[in-house]
Amino acid sequence: MTNQPYPQPYAPGPWTLRPSHGGATAALICGIIGLVAVPGLGIVAWIIGHLALKEIDAAPPGAWANREHANIGKILGIVSTVLYGLIFGFIILMYVGIIAFAIGME
Repeated sequence: MTNQPYPQPYAPGPWTLRPSHGGATAALICGIIGLVAVPGLGIVAWIIGHLALKEIDAAPPGAWANREHANIGKILGIVSTVLYGLIFGFIILMYVGIIAFAIGME
């Protein structure tokens, strides 16, 4: 029986893992869900994305890994807020027109 040395562990790589910002991830998720299913989450995604971008930009360069998630979440929040605002505005105008038409028929 020969004495074989134990295998040596790999040397660590030259890269470092940066932490991901929780607000950026939350903004992205709220932006996607707000655009697809829940109209009110667009405003939440817009606000959370804006706050996360401010925190990421205030930190030293390279401190956070997912600035683009915050930016995309903010943009999706803006798009869903405008889209649902237009849809609800159209529905309100439609009902106002129907009521005005019904009143005019008398």
